[in-house]
Amino acid sequence: MNLKTIGSIIAGAGLIIFMAALNYTPAFATNLPDLKPAKVIEESAAEPLVCLDCHRTPNINTNEGVIASQTFCYDCHSKADTKKRMGEVDISLQIARDTFNKNQPDHRFIACINCHTDVARSPHKTSKGVTCLKCHTPHSEGTANGPHLRVSCQACHFKSEFVMLDPKDHQVKLSHTNYDGVPISLSEHTLLDTTDQKTCRKCHFKKNLVGAPAAVLPSKSLLCMMCHNSPLSMGHPIFGLAGLMFIIGIFIMMAFWFKGSVKGEETSLHRKIGLSSESVWNTIFSKHFFSLIKIFILDILFQRRILKESVSRWSMHSLIFTAILLRFGLSLFTAIGFYFNPEGSWMTALIDKNHWFTAFANDLLGLFILFGIVWAVVKRFIVKPDYVVSEYQDNITLILIGSLVLLGFFLEGARILVTGIPSDMAAYSFVGYMVSKIFSFFAFDWASIYPFMWYAHGVVAAVFIAWLPFGKMRHMFNTPLTYFIEAVDGVKNEKRV
Repeated sequence: MNLKTIGSIIAGAGLIIFMAALNYTPAFATNLPDLKPAKVIEESAAEPLVCLDCHRTPNINTNEGVIASQTFCYDCHSKADTKKRMGEVDISLQIARDTFNKNQPDHRFIACINCHTDVARSPHKTSKGVTCLKCHTPHSEGTANGPHLRVSCQACHFKSEFVMLDPKDHQVKLSHTNYDGVPISLSEHTLLDTTDQKTCRKCHFKKNLVGAPAAVLPSKSLLCMMCHNSPLSMGHPIFGLAGLMFIIGIFIMMAFWFKGSVKGEETSLHRKIGLSSESVWNTIFSKHFFSLIKIFILDILFQRRILKESVSRWSMHSLIFTAILLRFGLSLFTAIGFYFNPEGSWMTALIDKNHWFTAFANDLLGLFILFGIVWAVVKRFIVKPDYVVSEYQDNITLILIGSLVLLGFFLEGARILVTGIPSDMAAYSFVGYMVSKIFSFFAFDWASIYPFMWYAHGVVAAVFIAWLPFGKMRHMFNTPLTYFIEAVDGVKNEKRV
């Protein structure tokens, strides 16, 4: 037996051993494709097959890969007989490449499976729907006059005018039938100009079926940020008028400040302003700056001087002032945070009225304000201690803040009732939820009443903002300034609160 023959025998034996190892070693066997016929695989598979596990997935990060992936989808969806059974009707799923490219110019080089992320499987259906937020960020308060977090993107942005409220996830979505039950196709993917208010009237009309107010409401204003998440816009003209009145009041108040002597100057207003500005900058870049920070925290935020005078008065005042301050801080944090990180889960939760934290915090702080107002009313008009002087400016302030909070709770109760939010979600807004239960006993058209309540709340808010520099509430500006001047000039007045 020559060497060539021996080598052939060894090579053959090695090949047999290698093939046996592949067939009987679990570590290798799991990486081998199943060579049984496809029909047998389908019948014996324990889990649903993923189509793209068998069909090679192209690189959808390239234009060539996108076209290849789209072609795979169009192989079925370009045919007229491609339909989906929904209830008792068949919905057409036909779509042509030319039609899609015309209606979706921004998406023509995006693969279908980039948006329909979970359809490439068996059975061939989706449980997530279109994942627009994979690439796009949710709306802020400034877009479409609200975040619309319970409305799917297609419900507003697609051409079809028919929408439905999905009872499974309580989301407003496009309907595959019109309001008479006739099937309609949504496969054209035609986008609408959502800046036109006609788009909003898909949902916002009388006796709609998706729980929307019966009218398209304007956006909240920047002035609303004192208590609410708000866009950086003026909103309805009434808020513009209120803002103008507020600015005029501030100028009048500052003019009153400069009537007196400033650093010895009594006549020249220009000189007074110059001396005041110089004093401010010198204070900021001096050792007094840290004293002012201390005063701001202890005497303004925590109201130490009021506490020294009266625990009762401090408690009453804190319920109102601290609650408003916390709501403003939360609104400001949300506005800044959402601007820089709109995709963050925290920011999405904070702009969502139905999120448990946002709903609970808003109602709790609103309830604190209402308790403080009731306490002040009882003390002023029932208890009547000697040191309390009833002034009309104080009464106007109490009426405005109290009306604002009450209308806010009424508005929240009507919103919960109209939108039909599930109890397990709505209950976190515990005051609004109780109000909604009371409202439910009255068979009114709350969807039509809601816009009037919104405007009532907005008008009271605008009046309150305009009133701030003219009424007793101007001490919000005067008192901190007085404290700072006393600290810088070395004035000691323990009785001043």
